[in-house]
Amino acid sequence: MANRMLLMKSEVNEVLGTPGVDSLLASEWTKLEEMTKLLETFATQTDLLQTDSMSRHVIPSVLELECHLAVAECKTNGNAASNMLTELRSRFSNLLEPCSEKCNPLPAAACLLDHTVAPIMFSLET
Repeated sequence: MANRMLLMKSEVNEVLGTPGVDSLLASEWTKLEEMTKLLETFATQTDLLQTDSMSRHVIPSVLELECHLAVAECKTNGNAASNMLTELRSRFSNLLEPCSEKCNPLPAAACLLDHTVAPIMFSLET
């Protein structure tokens, strides 16, 4: 919805420009653009994981989101990316932290056994 609002920015500004209606400031449009870019990767990963056949991609998807948020945190120095990264790590600690008491090794095993995911997990590229 935010993406659609950005696409229709001029029309939205025209409607909000009528007397008695407050318009969005340029800084608010910028914040909306930043938030849309931040959430774009979440939409992509959600679409990928919506099928049962893609459940083996849970760990790579979470790692992709973690990397995306870490990069966004460095680029924008924003609290939103930082808070989202903290929440993501907390919520998925049972998948990402093998030393955790709540660790579930099954998703990791599924990734390693899947011939489409294992080469990515073991690649030497950073």
